[in-house]
Amino acid sequence: MRNFLKQELSGWQKWEVIYGVCCTTAIMVISIILGDNALGIASAVTGTLYTLLAGKGKISCYIFGIFNSASYGYIACKNTLYGDAMLNICWYLPMMFAGIIFWRKKLDGQGCAIKKRLSLKGRVITLFAGMMMIALYAYFLNMLGDRQPLVDSATTILSVIAMILTVKRCVEQWLMWILVNAISVVMWLRVYLENGNSAATLLWWLIMLITGIIFFIQWSKDIRSGNKNNI
Repeated sequence: MRNFLKQELSGWQKWEVIYGVCCTTAIMVISIILGDNALGIASAVTGTLYTLLAGKGKISCYIFGIFNSASYGYIACKNTLYGDAMLNICWYLPMMFAGIIFWRKKLDGQGCAIKKRLSLKGRVITLFAGMMMIALYAYFLNMLGDRQPLVDSATTILSVIAMILTVKRCVEQWLMWILVNAISVVMWLRVYLENGNSAATLLWWLIMLITGIIFFIQWSKDIRSGNKNNI
C-alpha cells in the first residue's frame, strides 16, 4: 500500500497540484454557498479527482470514479436526465473496474498509463459510428419522455465512446470529453436556472471542460515526445 501511494503521488508538477487544489476547493466552497446538498458536492469532488488523476495516467483515478459514477447517476435520475443516469450506472460503473484491469498492464516506470493515438481510419470510424448512435438514442430517449433527448443522447453516446478510449489510453478521449463537457454545461445550466439545484454539478462540468482542454494538450505533447503508437 505504501509503494502504491508513493507511486500515485509521484510525477506531479507544481502547477498541476495547485490547479487540482484550486478546482476541488472552488467546487466545495461555491457549492456550499449556493446551498447544494452533500451528495452533489461529494459527486462533483470525486469526479474532479477522477479526471485529474486520469489526466496524469494514475490508476487510482478509478477508485474515485466508482463513487462518482454511482452518485452522479442517482442525481441525474432525480433530475429526469435518464440518459445520463443509465450511462453512469450501466456503463461508467462497470468500466471503472475494466479500467483498473487494463491499465495495470500498461504502466510506465513512474506508474503512469502509456498513451496512444487512433489511426486515421480509427478516427473516421469513431466519428460516423458516433453520429449514427446519437440519432438513434435521441429517438429512444424522446419516447421515454426525456426533457432534453438530443442533448442527453449526445452526452451519453460521446461519453460511451470516450470511456472506451480512456480504457484504451487514447489521446482522442480528451476531444470526446471536451465535447461532452461543453454540452453538459448547457444541459445542467438549464437545470440550475429552472430549480436552483445542482450548482456543484454545473460547476464541476465547467471545470471539467477546462481540464479536458489542458489534458488534451498535455497528452498530445507526451505522445509527440515519447511513444507514438497508433491503433
